[in-house]
Amino acid sequence: MKDLNYIENRFYELYFSLTDSDILELEKSDNGPLNNVVSNINKECFGVAIYEEPNDYTVEIFYVTNVDKLQGDLIRLKLSDPDYILILFYFCQMLVINYKELDTIDTFNTFQNRLRSFLEKLGFFTTTSLELKRFEGQDVTMMSTAQKGIKNIVLFDKIDYYRKFFGNNFDIIKEEEKDYTYLMLNDETGLIKIGRSTSPRYREKTLQSQEPKVHIVACWKTPKTVETDLHKLYNHKRVRGEWFRLNMTDLKKLEQFMQQHL
Repeated sequence: MKDLNYIENRFYELYFSLTDSDILELEKSDNGPLNNVVSNINKECFGVAIYEEPNDYTVEIFYVTNVDKLQGDLIRLKLSDPDYILILFYFCQMLVINYKELDTIDTFNTFQNRLRSFLEKLGFFTTTSLELKRFEGQDVTMMSTAQKGIKNIVLFDKIDYYRKFFGNNFDIIKEEEKDYTYLMLNDETGLIKIGRSTSPRYREKTLQSQEPKVHIVACWKTPKTVETDLHKLYNHKRVRGEWFRLNMTDLKKLEQFMQQHL
């Protein structure tokens, strides 16, 4: 795994904060979505532009919003850059910190799907890591007659990502009638439920009857007070009831809180 300082340093070599004039310059080569933000028809734009070079491609990835004012951010990467995924993920996390309504995984996947469309247009055959997931452990060969070959686009499954982020502790529920503090993710809304139950699996099933995309992503055996403490800690991130809009920075702090208090 690359050192975080290394990724930060590389990121700031490739990152640009966009001024009004920068955005207007980008708009000149836009096919509609960015113009709609500049014109205040839409509030945001997830943009990708790709430029062919000898033996490589330069990819410009940008986010522009026009809620309170016109503003945006851009990262310029080489498609062949071995740190492409890490730097793009860092960029998405920075966007989430600056623009509160965004979600890191959703933003990353949105940019990658935009990139996929451009690569298909350029003559590549594309797949995604999620599409290939069902072939894990199998001896599979992929072939294509596409003019420029095959490109695999990395996408993240949000539920799997969050579960791995918390060390797959969602699976610790062994003893009934014990108090557990859990996190459940609604994969449609991106909201996270901070709850407490003696039977989190049963609670998950009852919630799924109303919201099918709800899944446990983390779980800890805790005193009853821990749930209340977390609700207070993230009260400013509360959307409704026990549902919160938490970004990756929030989840890292939550993980540290649990390590310190258990």
